[in-house]
Amino acid sequence: MKIALICSDRGPAPPVKGGAIQLLISKIAPLLAKTYEVTVFSVTDPSLPDTECTNGVCFERYDKDQFFQQVCERVKQVQFDVIQVYNRPGYIPLIREAVPRSKIILSLHNLVYNTLKVERSLAEAAFREADWIFTVSRFIAEDTAEKFPVASAKIQPLYTGVDLDDYSSIWSKRGRKWRNKIRSLYNLDSKDPVILFVGRLVPDKGCHLILGAMNEILKNVKHAKLLIVGSKWYADKSTSKYIERLKKLAREHEHSIVFASYVPVEEIPKYYAAADLFICPSQWKEPLARVHYEAMAAGLPVITTSRGGNHEVVRNGKNGIVIDDYKNPAAFAAASIDILNDPDKAIAMGKAGRKDVKNIYNFDRVTSDIALLYTKLFESSEQGTNSSS
Repeated sequence: MKIALICSDRGPAPPVKGGAIQLLISKIAPLLAKTYEVTVFSVTDPSLPDTECTNGVCFERYDKDQFFQQVCERVKQVQFDVIQVYNRPGYIPLIREAVPRSKIILSLHNLVYNTLKVERSLAEAAFREADWIFTVSRFIAEDTAEKFPVASAKIQPLYTGVDLDDYSSIWSKRGRKWRNKIRSLYNLDSKDPVILFVGRLVPDKGCHLILGAMNEILKNVKHAKLLIVGSKWYADKSTSKYIERLKKLAREHEHSIVFASYVPVEEIPKYYAAADLFICPSQWKEPLARVHYEAMAAGLPVITTSRGGNHEVVRNGKNGIVIDDYKNPAAFAAASIDILNDPDKAIAMGKAGRKDVKNIYNFDRVTSDIALLYTKLFESSEQGTNSSS
């Protein structure tokens, strides 16, 4: 069976410039390639060849301004059995026109209106033509079904995850080695309680809420530090008005706050190992940020908000804390103090989260689910053919 995985056009695969979708595809493609012929389509990057085959996967990369046109031509030439399109509903109708007999799956990682901003007529056409729609969370599934009833019967929530081997828990030998390396790099004492933020530095991600909570945290947690990993965009170390605002907020406690800026995706696991607590203070209706899986894989307790789908993987009181009062810095301060001043609770939450990743939120499970859904898709098609005959 020939499978095409079509990336969004926001970055290349593998994710040399970052990107959750690019990382997901790059991780599951070799696993799918054990069973299927897999081709990944993405935009070009100077550091990557236009075509290559590695780990059983063929990569084809096209310039961004011609990406979709080139992909359409290729899928028409090759005639893939399954074409899985990531986060671009607008591609679906034209792909269907190019390959009427292929099974087409839309993997939806954002809200259709709020983030992707697809016109209603085009979105409805996409949902009609798609054979199946995978969503990154129940939140995205329910929002899509409510706004587009035509899609409701085709929607299947499919949680993603991480490669557990890429992460080391803070109590493992490799994790301690990484912990010492990163802490030394930023002059953080080995005994400092470290809070970690990882994400783009934009208002919706809410980093300012943690900075607003630091005054109260420092009153109650001796030598607490905040390590901020991120930039305004992937692989972009330039500043912005919001970043300057964050640095201004940090001045009051400048010796307790570290800005690490952009960190390459392959180095990120080391930063999780250096921390004691992870906070995702998201202020927007986040689909479900992969940083939750990453923090859990590293054995960190997680504080997140009830916005969007983030809370679907954080079991309140079990592997972390979910904040309902998400605009209030005091709420983040109280939750942080509660965890950091109770090491036994922090370790129990961290171990529960890592167990969740081992059992559920990992790429082996994601790949297995996708393969099963591929099979069901063709079985239902054969049944439909047999019944019509």
